[in-house]
Amino acid sequence: MTTEPTIIIAVLLPSSCNVNGDAENGSVLARRGRARGLTVELVPVESVADLPDAVHAVVLGSCDDPSAPAVLEALRPFHDAFIAWVEAGVPVLAVANGWKLLTRRLELTPGSWVDGLAIIEGDAPLRSARASDDLLVVPAGDLELESPVLVGYENHARDFRAGTGVQAVGAVRHGRGNGDGTEGAMVGPFIGTHLHGPVLAKNPELADRLLRQAIVVAGGTSMLDESPELRALDDIAEQARAQIITSIG
Repeated sequence: MTTEPTIIIAVLLPSSCNVNGDAENGSVLARRGRARGLTVELVPVESVADLPDAVHAVVLGSCDDPSAPAVLEALRPFHDAFIAWVEAGVPVLAVANGWKLLTRRLELTPGSWVDGLAIIEGDAPLRSARASDDLLVVPAGDLELESPVLVGYENHARDFRAGTGVQAVGAVRHGRGNGDGTEGAMVGPFIGTHLHGPVLAKNPELADRLLRQAIVVAGGTSMLDESPELRALDDIAEQARAQIITSIG
């Protein structure tokens, strides 16, 4: 009998990067793994010293705008770790400001640009008005999702101008997204998105995609069994998704 390895999920800076519950994307992954009989460790990481020896998935939520400069400096020591994770195929989910701080440059205040961690090629300029609305996204083909739409809530002050090698998570059906008709950023196993919610609770198929990647990185198999608990959770998510889509029309 094959024993699946322990899946270790690192949640970065949860004390400062949990706007709209985004740090709880880690809890969503953990619950979906445990419901399938997997052993999952959810590790809050406030500094590089807190990183476990092995990491199989990474979650970085969003911070508010006033704390963004301090969070940026707190993230800088993680630069090499981010590079290593992406190169090793570790799924990384970063939301809103958490993602924008990983770009090459971002505009903190009008006309004031700072260097990000440059994990993702692209710039994050300020918008003239904050984007705050339901966000519906038609997922890109490379995500290989059966669901025709990703749902969530956007609440951000910066657009995104993608650089070389960066693919969008999908096309905006409703909302603002990146500001050019696209939403999010994908590079290898990295996903950056404006979708709050937390996004993985509202989009369980995307959660399972990341979980399968984490299992493979840990040395296990990517097959995921269903369970009564997950069927109930997915039914709730589908009802919420349907209500959001219907209300938008």
